[in-house]
Amino acid sequence: MASFIIGDTNFQVDLAKSAISWHTGADAKRELNIDIFGKEDTFDSLSEPEDSPWSWALYPPAFFLHGFPIPEQQKEATQFWCFDAASEEYELGIYMMEYRDLSDIRMELSSERFAISGNVEFFGKIIQFSIDMPLTV
Repeated sequence: MASFIIGDTNFQVDLAKSAISWHTGADAKRELNIDIFGKEDTFDSLSEPEDSPWSWALYPPAFFLHGFPIPEQQKEATQFWCFDAASEEYELGIYMMEYRDLSDIRMELSSERFAISGNVEFFGKIIQFSIDMPLTV
């Protein structure tokens, strides 16, 4: 099962909507683009009770990483990165009613799996998040 966890809540991953793609720019540099969406039905069941910590939200969270540069020397089957969330080279965040700041990012990508974890800011609190999902070739 694919997980999209914020704090103690697993929104699961909508595999049909989510996508990971590579792009080669005009300068021949490779970039990674990722869009991961939480499952609508899981979100609905989690946010429906009035006392739910997610009752304020209208839709599930979405993670995005656009234009992440891939170093030329990285050719291994599994690639690992630890990086700063604040960069002008790429866009990174979680969107849930507004853009949420991320920090302490650790990411793994192979032909079989995508995993990322770090911290996300919600209403002045820093909460851990993680996404772990299988990839099909």
